[in-house]
Amino acid sequence: MTKSNIKILGFVGSMRKNKNTHLAVESCLNGARETDENIEIKLVYVSDLDTGPCKACYDACSNSPYECAVKDGLQQILKEMVMSDALVFGSPKYFPIPSSMVAFMERFVCLSYFTEIKHPGVRHPLEDKPCGLIAVSGGSDVMPILQQLENFALCLRMKVVTLKSYPYIGVGGTGNVTQDEDLKPLENAKILGRELVKAVRRKDRC
Repeated sequence: MTKSNIKILGFVGSMRKNKNTHLAVESCLNGARETDENIEIKLVYVSDLDTGPCKACYDACSNSPYECAVKDGLQQILKEMVMSDALVFGSPKYFPIPSSMVAFMERFVCLSYFTEIKHPGVRHPLEDKPCGLIAVSGGSDVMPILQQLENFALCLRMKVVTLKSYPYIGVGGTGNVTQDEDLKPLENAKILGRELVKAVRRKDRC
């Protein structure tokens, strides 16, 4: 029996609203919904989240399961991530990526610290969750951005959904994503969205 009320949460790492990264992540979410109008989608700007950088307070880190010692918006967004069936992470190239995206990613060290250092036998709350990766750049290679996102996803034990076209581990786009005829980011983002739905349904059948 397949699941109809699938929830997919997409994160936009760009500091600019409604620009290239937004368009690519939105296209991925729309591609997922095109497979089933009952699919719930939500797009979140990382820069709007009430989360600061990691403070490296390792003695207090995650003394309670999956709770960062710093009390801010991380706990709420983690709950949404856990409740979602699939996740999408999109980032543009800055130097190398936006600082808000770096802070967001590094804060999840509390999850890995709890499961890998303090209680290695405990299942990770995001383990095996399908996720899609999207990277856009003004003109340079998107692969380094995707590799950074992939490392983040693998650290959280998520399953990265790949594609059959370059850059394979996700969607890439250069310049204006609406005009990129080489990497076809909006077209491939829709494909990624459909593949995410397939991955969720395969997981549900297991």
